[in-house]
Amino acid sequence: MNTQLDRKWDVIHGIISEAQQIVLTTHVNPDGDGVGSQVAFYHYLLGQQKECRILNPSSLSHEYEFLSENVKFEIYDSLIHSSWVMNADLAIIFDVGDYSRLNQLGKDLKLMNTPTLSFDHHPHPIPNGFTYFIHDISASATGVLVYNYLKYAMPSSEYNKVFTRDVVKGLYTALMTDTGSFRFNNTNAEAHKMAGELIALGVNPYEIYQNVYESGSIKRIRLLASALATVQLDCNGKLAWFVITKKMVKSSHATYDEISGFSDYVRTIHGVEVVLMINEVGSNQCRVNYRSKGKVRIGDLARELGGGGHDFAAGATVELPLDQAVEYVVSKTVRVIKSQISNGSLK
Repeated sequence: MNTQLDRKWDVIHGIISEAQQIVLTTHVNPDGDGVGSQVAFYHYLLGQQKECRILNPSSLSHEYEFLSENVKFEIYDSLIHSSWVMNADLAIIFDVGDYSRLNQLGKDLKLMNTPTLSFDHHPHPIPNGFTYFIHDISASATGVLVYNYLKYAMPSSEYNKVFTRDVVKGLYTALMTDTGSFRFNNTNAEAHKMAGELIALGVNPYEIYQNVYESGSIKRIRLLASALATVQLDCNGKLAWFVITKKMVKSSHATYDEISGFSDYVRTIHGVEVVLMINEVGSNQCRVNYRSKGKVRIGDLARELGGGGHDFAAGATVELPLDQAVEYVVSKTVRVIKSQISNGSLK
C-alpha cells in the first residue's frame, strides 16, 4: 500500500465529494486523453448525483465524436456559460500542461475565483496556476490518473456500477491514444495492466481503435499527401521536418483538426529520431509540434519557444510567418540535436 499516495487521493476525494456543481474541461484542440478523461469523469459524477457540464475551449475532432453518444460537449462562450460557471463549486481540468491553454475559460475561472483541480501527466512549474492538482509525469496518460482515482474512490464491490460502458470507453480512449496504441516510449507495465482490466470490464479495443484511427476523411488523406511531399531531412537523417500551409489545408478542403497523427507517419523513416511539424495557422503565426523516438529530449526546446510538453512530445506557437518560422525553428532544432550528439547523449 502506498500510504503517501492514498493520503493524496483522500484529499482529492474530499474536494470532489464536497462540490455539487462542477465544470469539466481540457485544453484547446482536445485530444483523446483529455476527451476520454472528461467522458469517464462526467459519467462518474452523474452517478454521484453531481451537476456537471463539459465546457471546452474548442470543438471536438471528428475521430472523438463517438464519445459524445451519451454526453454533451459544449464550446465555452462567456456570454452563454459564465453565469453557470460562476455558481460552480469546482472546475476539474484534464491533461493541461499549461494553464493558458484553457483560453478564455481559464481567464474567467480566475476572475470568478473558481477552485480548480488539475489531473495531468505533463511536467509543471510551481506555482502552476491550479488550486489543487494531482500530477504524475510517470503516468502514461492523464486517463491513468483518472482510473486510479475512480478505483480509490469506490469499493471494488461497486466497480460494475462505476465502470460503465461509457466510463471504460473514455478511459481506454485516453490510454490508447496517448500511448500511440501502446507503441510510444511512455508505454509501461501499468498501462498494459490498466488496458487488461478495462477489457475485463467490457471495453471493446477494436471498436475504439476503428473510431479513432479508421474513420478519417478523403480530405484528410489528401492533406496528408501534400504534407508528406514537403518532408526534408537534417542532421544526417536524425531530424525529419515538414510543413502544413494554409494553402494546402484550403486546397484539400480539410480542417486543422485533421492533422492529428501526421507526425506518426514521418516517425517511421529509418534513422529519424525527431519529427518536427510546422503548421501555418495565421499570416504571422505557426504551430510547432515535436515528436522524439526517445533519444533526443525536446521538451526544453519547446519551452524555449514558448510552449511546453514532455521530454519526447512537445509543442509551441511562434509568432512568425511561415518562411521565418521554418528558418528559426529548424536551425534551433538542429543545434539541439547536434549538441546532444556532441555531449554523448545521442550517438
